Amino acid sequence: MSALRKEAVEFDYAQENAVYSPNKKHIKRKKKNNGMIENLKNTAMIAATFMLGLLIIYNYAVITDKQMELNNLNQEITDLNDDIDQYNIALESIKNTNSIEEMAKAYLGMNYPTRKQTVFVDFAYGSSETTNDETAAQAKDENLFVGLIDKVASFIR
Repeated sequence: MSALRKEAVEFDYAQENAVYSPNKKHIKRKKKNNGMIENLKNTAMIAATFMLGLLIIYNYAVITDKQMELNNLNQEITDLNDDIDQYNIALESIKNTNSIEEMAKAYLGMNYPTRKQTVFVDFAYGSSETTNDETAAQAKDENLFVGLIDKVASFIR
């Protein structure tokens, strides 16, 4: 069985840096000033990581601020649209002819014109002046008659 069994061989890869002493009893390793360089590298990596963390936090703060401004603008838009709807409702009620008529009667004391106050004008093309004079006299008599009827009707009311 000894032929099948291999002995474990250990390799020391750090022998390149090893310095052999003349009496070969002790192997001394050559120390480099790697300790200072390693500390500087570690400090630089920690500082870079810290700066990246601060940058990420700052960007999240900016994003949150912009989202808050956007939400405020959306709220203002909603409020303004509600105001527009209220004004449109008020405008529709004001544009109603019945409400205009009621306001004119109540606040301004206006009434419909009587027949006496109404003048009808007849436009006749190509007729002589005598016909126009006769028509005007006839309209005046008619207005007097209508005015008298209006006065009687208002007295009855």
